[in-house]
Amino acid sequence: MKRLILIIIATALLAISCRKEADYVPYIGESGKLAYSTYTEQFEYIWKCISTGYVFWDVDTVDWDAAYNRFKPKFQALDNQCWDNGFVPTAELDSLYNDMMGSMRDHHMVVVIRNLHPAPGDETDLAQVYPGRKEVYSRDYYFEHSNVEQASIKAFLADIESHYTVAAHDSAEAYFPETESSVSYVYCLITLDDGRKIPYLWQSMAAITPVMREQPEEPAGKLLDRWFRAIAETPRNQLAGIILDNRANRGGYQDDLDYLVGSYLNQRTCIMKTRYKEGPGRLEHSAWTPYYINPCNIYHRDLTAENIPYVVLCDVNSVSMGEIEPMIIRSVLPTAHTIGERTFGGTGPLQPVSDINLNYGGPFGNYREHHHYVYTSTFEAQFNGKVLEGVGFTPDEVILRKEHGGDLKSQLDAAVRYISNQ
Repeated sequence: MKRLILIIIATALLAISCRKEADYVPYIGESGKLAYSTYTEQFEYIWKCISTGYVFWDVDTVDWDAAYNRFKPKFQALDNQCWDNGFVPTAELDSLYNDMMGSMRDHHMVVVIRNLHPAPGDETDLAQVYPGRKEVYSRDYYFEHSNVEQASIKAFLADIESHYTVAAHDSAEAYFPETESSVSYVYCLITLDDGRKIPYLWQSMAAITPVMREQPEEPAGKLLDRWFRAIAETPRNQLAGIILDNRANRGGYQDDLDYLVGSYLNQRTCIMKTRYKEGPGRLEHSAWTPYYINPCNIYHRDLTAENIPYVVLCDVNSVSMGEIEPMIIRSVLPTAHTIGERTFGGTGPLQPVSDINLNYGGPFGNYREHHHYVYTSTFEAQFNGKVLEGVGFTPDEVILRKEHGGDLKSQLDAAVRYISNQ
């Protein structure tokens, strides 16, 4: 199965149920219908769909039935307020939904609810819930937002030659019209004091696959080719190690693992397991299905046999594939090493796959047409037997930027130092 993994920032604004069987709402089949006209009906519709289709009920600690009992009277009160005043301030609706859903485990989740009767003068009629952001922003080591971080990293890397001896240095961007998204890359060849080289790549999202397949002759495709060829073709006595920088990486394509992992494998390898909802009951999951990576011969090199260090940088703003890549690289390649901070925690794959029945999970609604949009993971992922949704991946060597005055160089210095000492 091949599927696209996105993140909440890029997509914003676009337990068997113990309740009675009559409460069941077909998850996907009915989700396109506007089935409510009051705040209470809107609440019940959202509650039922999440009860049916949320994939993380086995690990989420939110008591969803208690939430129903607690919040239904609050939404009934909104209906009474609207009856009296003719409107409900969007801030009140926003606060209520955040109180109800703001601590859910899914770190990809985005909930957008259109206010049925906004107050005059409201700046927006949309209530928005981002459980992942709320949890991550509360971490004591949190430092900046990923969009800000991407600009900071690009500025730092533009001046990298003032920090390191660099034999080559290039940057490029690729744009994908169909998704209206772009990705930035920076490549450099860091030279150690003994003359050995470290091919370094920073990527703002995981989009190697579409670039290499659709834009190989464009600047971004040529840049990636340079990095992969530097790894594959530099003689062992001149190659000190590899650095992949996934800091502030906002996620992307799972197929990128074919390049970043498959290029250095000698045999088919299971890298994780996934499962999805296959029934309306909260614990009606499919069986765990292994996901395998095959060796890729395009840029193949046996890093293990040659004992070549492969260092991946990650931070609190490494999301989805931005954090899955370091997890998998670390777990399947013996010479891999990870440095940075515990990652965001959005590890559930999202994009539906055509060859299985996904009627009971994933995103639903359209806030422009249906007054609601809930973006939630389609699959639950398991890494080495653990579900890390809402938790994230802790690297081998933890270096917190907040403890270094926000210095971007501290984590990269650690990577260079680690490689130098191998």
